[in-house]
Order: sequence, then structure tokens, then C-alpha cells
Amino acid sequence: MEPRKIRVLMLTTDSEICGTERIILSLLRHIDRSRFEPSLVTLFGPGDLIDAAKEWGVPGVNLKLREESLWKGLAAWRRLLREFQPDVIQSLLIHSNLLGRLTVLFRRKIKLLSGISTVYTVEGYGRLYAWIERLTHPLDTLYVVNSELGLDKVLHLIRLPGKKIALVHNGIETTVDEGDSEKLRCEVRREFGLAENHLVAGIVAQMRPAKRHDLLIQAAARLKMRFPELRLLFVGQGEMESALRDLAEKEGVAEETIFAGYRHDARRILYGMDIFALPSDVEGEPVSLMEAMDAGLPVITARTGGIPEIVEEGKSGLIFTPKDLDGLEIALAELLNDGDRRRRIGQAAKNRIREAFSAERMTAQFEDLYQRCMQS
Repeated sequence: MEPRKIRVLMLTTDSEICGTERIILSLLRHIDRSRFEPSLVTLFGPGDLIDAAKEWGVPGVNLKLREESLWKGLAAWRRLLREFQPDVIQSLLIHSNLLGRLTVLFRRKIKLLSGISTVYTVEGYGRLYAWIERLTHPLDTLYVVNSELGLDKVLHLIRLPGKKIALVHNGIETTVDEGDSEKLRCEVRREFGLAENHLVAGIVAQMRPAKRHDLLIQAAARLKMRFPELRLLFVGQGEMESALRDLAEKEGVAEETIFAGYRHDARRILYGMDIFALPSDVEGEPVSLMEAMDAGLPVITARTGGIPEIVEEGKSGLIFTPKDLDGLEIALAELLNDGDRRRRIGQAAKNRIREAFSAERMTAQFEDLYQRCMQS
């Protein structure tokens, strides 16, 4: 008689597909179905993640807590628990962690694997969050972080016990056919009206203050006279879009800046870029940065979160101090000025991701954690 599969219920906050959601999809794609039976629940809409998971044969439910009443959503959650009977709940992000802990408070047989995908800072999250984490962490079976810095912050700022913390670096799909890269580049550039001589610096990120698209606009304005062929390509949407459009107008680079909006094919659009820039103030291990490196792009990024654990400074990317406009400008000028260096750094970036940050490696580590939860 075959042993019963471990039922893993993945619980996350949002179902719009961004970085954390792409990590979830990679897990669902590679998880060993002979040993594990996955299911998926999201708290809020629009439901894109649920639809994508179903393509991998994973059932999912969107509780729609924003669109419908809280009690209706919680009733749907109780129904799902009764029907699926999970052995392990894997919660990702703050609201999901709290629902997971509330659940295991009343259903003690369920194991809880919780965590956050960024690095905790007092400035970014506030003291209230740390207090809530310390108060509720005894309900976790294990707590997952995705960077060494994240591990340090959870230990010393949130003060969770080290024996409950596990480190699993993010991993991404590295299956794009290299033979298609030049074809994709031409297609993307044609779509956005970009000429072959244009030097495109792009970013794929939600338009939130912490991502610092504004620094990239300001750096491009400073470099406009030296590099008239420079273009900016922003992929993503969010609360800052209107302000960023106004800033591009004010800085005199509105005609050189393309706002592509939210795109399901963001990874494809990377192939139309020459440089990937991520000037964020706060990060964990950003998936968009890793995907850009896998696409062979040289990256320029701020020294924040787990980024220095991914990018080997000077070899697979250039790193500057967060909030340092001068540092970003200098790094951008260096790469714009040297095509050979862009190619060398881009190749080193691709090698780095494929050797150390694959989805298969990440999934195997999570599978080990599910087993640990069951044995605890």
C-alpha cells in the first residue's frame, strides 16, 4: 500500500501575479506529485494566480475578502479546510500568516509553514508588526526567510527563535530557449517603437514608493545629453504611476520613457532591454531581478535586502547605495558607455542564476521542510 500523500495548502494574500506569486507557481509546477498533493488559496482578487495554478492541475479558491464580506470569505475558508483536510499550510505574506495562525490555533493537527518574502526593517514594517510576529509565532511549525539578511533581522529585530527559522533562497524557472532571444528582442522593440540603436534601461516592478522608479527617471534626465539614445521602459502598475508620469514630464524625459503597464508577459519584455535597473529601498530576493539576470541582462541595483547574496558586485551586476542618485547615475553611465562590458556582465548574471537559484533547487528545499513539519 502506497503512503498517503502530504496535503499542502498554499495560502497567499493576493492573486495578481508579481514576484511572490511567480515563486508560488514555480513551486506548484515542480512539486513532486507522487509525494505531495498541493492546493491554493488567495485572500484577495483578481484571481490571476488561481487561474494560472489550474493550468498546472492545482485546484484553487479566491476568498475575495475585499469584494465580499469577511464572514462569507471565512466561511469559504472553513469549507475548504473541511474538504481538503491539509496536513501543512504554507502561508506567504503578512495577512496570510495571521489567517494561518488563527487556523492552527483551533486545528492543532495542521502544521504551519509561514514567512515573509522581504527583509524586515522597523522603517518598512513598523514596531507593531514585530510585536504581532513575536506574539503569534508559537503557532508556527517553521518560519521561512529567503535571505541571510532576512534571517538576521528575524532573529534580532523580531526575535523569533532560531530553531524555528529556515532559509530557502528564491528560485526561478530557467527554461527560456536561448535560441529565441534575438527574435524576442526584435519583437519587443517593434512593439514599443524602439529602434535598434536605442539603449533601453528597464524595470519590472509595482509602482510603489519603495521601488524608487523616480531615481531612474532623474538619472536618465541627467544623462540625456550624453546618451540621447537612452530610453526607459517601465513594466508594472501601481499607486505611483501618475506621479511618475508627471516627474518624467518635469525632468524632460517623458518622450524617452515608456509606461507599459501590468503585463502577463513581463519576462518576455526583458529581452527587449539592454540594462535592468532596480533602485529599490526595500527588497528581499526580488524575482524580477533574478529573471532579468537569467535573460542575460546586466543589472544595476541598490544594496538592500538579499540582493548582495544574488548579485556578485562588479561581476554579475553593479550595486550602489540605496537612495544614492549619484551612484545610480555613475553605474548607468558605465554600462551605457561599454557594450562589451554589458555583454560580459549579462553572461555572468545568467550563469549565476542558473547555477545557484533554480526553481528545482528551491522546490526540493521546500519539500524537505514539508517533511520536517510532519515529523515535528
